[in-house]
Amino acid sequence: MAVSEKTRKIIWVEAGGRCAICRRQVLTEGTETDDPSIFGEEAHIVARSSGGPRAGALAADKLDSHENLILLCSEHHKRVDDQPNHYTIERLRVLKQTHREWINSLGTEEPGPTRLVPDPNYPQSKHLKIVFRGHVLWAMIKEVVAFEYALPDHLGDEDEDLIVEFLDLVKDYLDIAEDLDSVREQRDAEKTLGRYVSRLAERGFFVGTSIRHMLLAGGISKEATPWPILTIEVQPSSVASVVDRDGNPWQPAAEDVEQLNKQLAEESARRAAGHA
Repeated sequence: MAVSEKTRKIIWVEAGGRCAICRRQVLTEGTETDDPSIFGEEAHIVARSSGGPRAGALAADKLDSHENLILLCSEHHKRVDDQPNHYTIERLRVLKQTHREWINSLGTEEPGPTRLVPDPNYPQSKHLKIVFRGHVLWAMIKEVVAFEYALPDHLGDEDEDLIVEFLDLVKDYLDIAEDLDSVREQRDAEKTLGRYVSRLAERGFFVGTSIRHMLLAGGISKEATPWPILTIEVQPSSVASVVDRDGNPWQPAAEDVEQLNKQLAEESARRAAGHA
């Protein structure tokens, strides 16, 4: 089980987009050239993993529920996990409830409905970007909080199994991206994603991606929270409409096709050698 998008919305809205301990808004200001940075993290009160802090005190089907999650800044998330003797289950639950009551006390207006709306600071892309490398897709996964997908109809069983397996992998990495801290873990994620993209390309499929910049608005928070969503479409290369940066139809040069085929052949040889 993983934290659902609905659960994430509940956590962020109840916390008002603020850390339950220091009560800072977990969003930095943007600059003229860079976007705002989110440093809020959904922390487990009772750890999901058996060896994690405060583990074992909750049924498995409740571990990813909103009752077992608390919104913290990255600094206090680290402290809470490193100091489980001080930040006990009871203390964290009290902190969460106290913070929620404080958020509710900030205004007397009834909270409005929670909704996702387009972020006016970003143009909504009409096209998807074709990805051929795992590190590009991994960078996008780390940036977003949710993802949506589309896959073609009338697939053969083998193609459908591969595409569904790939999309499940993307979802799993989205759920654990913030927990992969080491360079090795992130490099392994890039390689694994890259292998799936290559396998799909070998079978004649493009992987198209884009990020929809949305805002989580409404609820008890006065300010909307950035809520970027990764869009992924897997489509046969035979029917995909490929355009350049200006939106004009694009026909790859012969040398581009040759280079791509060479990369795919090399990747297949590496995988075959690994299973030998």
